[in-house]
This record gives sequence, C-alpha cells and structure tokens, in this order.
Amino acid sequence: MKKLILLLFALLTGFAVINSCGKKSTTPEAQEKKPINPNGDSELAIVMRTMMSSGKTMKQEILDGKEVSAYPEAIKTITTAAPTDGMIEDRNIFNGLAKHYLLTLDSVYQPAVNKTVQFNRVVNSCVNCHQSYCQGPIPAIKQLYIPTK
Repeated sequence: MKKLILLLFALLTGFAVINSCGKKSTTPEAQEKKPINPNGDSELAIVMRTMMSSGKTMKQEILDGKEVSAYPEAIKTITTAAPTDGMIEDRNIFNGLAKHYLLTLDSVYQPAVNKTVQFNRVVNSCVNCHQSYCQGPIPAIKQLYIPTK
C-alpha cells in the first residue's frame, strides 16, 4: 500500500512539474509582445502607434495646462518607414500627407498659438490621411480631439 501511495505521489508530482514547464508567466513583464497584425507589424504601423501614444500624452498635457513635451524622434520617420504590404499604392501622395502632419505637429510648439486649436488640426491631419489609407483607426484617432467651447 505504501508503495502504491508513493508511486501515485511521484506520478502526480512529475505530472505537475511537466505541466507547469509549458506555461508562460502571466506577468506583463514576462509575456512576449505579440504583433497586432498576424503577419507582423510594419515599420509604419509601429510609427503610427508611437504617434497615437504621443498624441494621448500631448492631449493630456494641453488639458492640464502643462507645457507640451517633445514628441518622439521616431515620428519623423513616417515618410521613410516601410508600410504594411499593399497599404500604400502611391508613396508620393502618402508622403505629402505625412509631411503636412509633421508641419502641423511642429506648429503646436510655436509660441503664441492656441494649443487646443493647433492640436485638433494635428488630429484632423491624421483623420484626413486615414480616410485615404487604412480607415480602421479613425474612431480611435477621433478620440484625441480636444473639445472646444
């Protein structure tokens, strides 16, 4: 009887050890970041996510009446970042829209401009571009608008 109990204990312990080895940790630090796109994230998609994150930060800074912090340098690569295959047929048109976005973004940092109005122009430039390319993010982008009185 003791041998049977020891054998069952050994088997259960072995099973538990083997089963736990295949499980990934559930802590965010231990999890691998998976691309949103099942085919992988393009350079441009990553830049766009950086733009969105920066936009959320800028919006909050403006709402809080704080100085707007510098945007990430990676955003400047918008005209050279490789897009997702098939998303941009005419790079010249896209680059024109991207350059307009960068100019509008830079104008937020000019002295004596209404930050809310100018920031909303930045958001508008994003929406305008996404109406031609990749319409999916438009609802999320529109959430960046700062209501005006």
